Amino acid sequence: MKKYFKASMLLMGLLFIQSTTASAQCPIKEQIMNGDDGGEGLEKAKREREKTPVSHTLIIFFDKKTGNKPLLKAIKKQGCTLLYKYKEFSGVAVKVDEKHDVDKAIADFKKVKGVTSVNKDGIMQLQ
Repeated sequence: MKKYFKASMLLMGLLFIQSTTASAQCPIKEQIMNGDDGGEGLEKAKREREKTPVSHTLIIFFDKKTGNKPLLKAIKKQGCTLLYKYKEFSGVAVKVDEKHDVDKAIADFKKVKGVTSVNKDGIMQLQ
């Protein structure tokens, strides 16, 4: 019985050491915990966003029960280009004309019957 107790204590100690080592490797943890980034993180994120060009591609999801006909009519009415119809899930990729405002197009597509969500296409970076 003592042998099992010693082995379990050793295992718990190793797990504790591994978890503290993993948390120490997170470079942003100290900034989050201490809040000592001095606002640089927010300013840097704003500067990066300003450099990033606006994506004119939208990913639009719709309700299967309603179907995509109202959405396709709205796409044609807006003068957008249908890039792709997703087969795996109820959605389409749409290219908004460069002359038009993307945020206004998002607001207009959200009003279409059966549309569940409208998102800008983009790449998300995980660090």
